[in-house]
Amino acid sequence: MRLNRAVTAVTSRWYDYTMVALAVTGVTLTVLWYLSLPQEVPGVMPMQEFVPEDTGIAGARTQAEVFTPSSVSQLMLLGAVSTWIGFIGTVAFKGYVRRMWTRSYFDYDVFRLLVRMRGAKTRVEILKRLEEPMNRNQLAEELQMDWKTVDRHVEILSRYGLIESTEDQGKTFKLTESGRRVLELLDELAKV
Repeated sequence: MRLNRAVTAVTSRWYDYTMVALAVTGVTLTVLWYLSLPQEVPGVMPMQEFVPEDTGIAGARTQAEVFTPSSVSQLMLLGAVSTWIGFIGTVAFKGYVRRMWTRSYFDYDVFRLLVRMRGAKTRVEILKRLEEPMNRNQLAEELQMDWKTVDRHVEILSRYGLIESTEDQGKTFKLTESGRRVLELLDELAKV
């Protein structure tokens, strides 16, 4: 499931480590770029590097093959800019996912319940199956799981108000309005 991978990646420690690494690399490359710029010293003329075009020696470098300080600084600037673009992209995507959840009036506990915690995929599958009311045995058959496992997940989802139980022909469970909104939000995030 693409959504689980994307959202799990955004909330993982490795994502945070990547953001820190990009920031440190961006700062380092920016400082190195600044230091590689030619510095003008008052009263001293800048020294030009001279390599003759035809020295008569086999394999001699021409002026175009020699890295001048300006070409090194351009490479560092390019590296710094691309690193900062990567950093801004990772921060923006993380903010987008967080904004989607808060805009839908769901707190971080629901986010963890359906994305980060162990069994999150099973709980999302239960929500998807409960578009029509089912009892725990029907859910267990649909998901090919033990009914006790399904019962535990159903209890957790009921506690958060995402499903509710009814007493029509025995105890059945159905999706609440909050559960429908969560599924719509998960579908919207899956399209990202």
